Amino acid sequence: MLPWWGWILLWGVLVVGGGAWVAVLGRRTWRSARALGDEVARAGALVAELEARLDEARELPMERPAVLQDPRRVREEHRRQRAESKAARRARRIDRRPPWARVH
Repeated sequence: MLPWWGWILLWGVLVVGGGAWVAVLGRRTWRSARALGDEVARAGALVAELEARLDEARELPMERPAVLQDPRRVREEHRRQRAESKAARRARRIDRRPPWARVH
């Protein structure tokens, strides 16, 4: 059995330790709350920027979807894009060839 001063010392250590633990948890919570506030502010700035860009996009002329356009014009546009893509691929492939394999 502990003497009376042992019990006081034990309870004092427990109270001080508990207080220190609460202080550590409180500090961690405060830092998390500050970081969350910073992220919310950053997200708010991002939303404001996106809204500004959305307003700019609304001012642009809207093109009709391909489903509602003339099929011949859409087909010609598709063929033109495929031909451009094919020519670009061919040019890249030629550029990758070693000098000895290039035929001029």
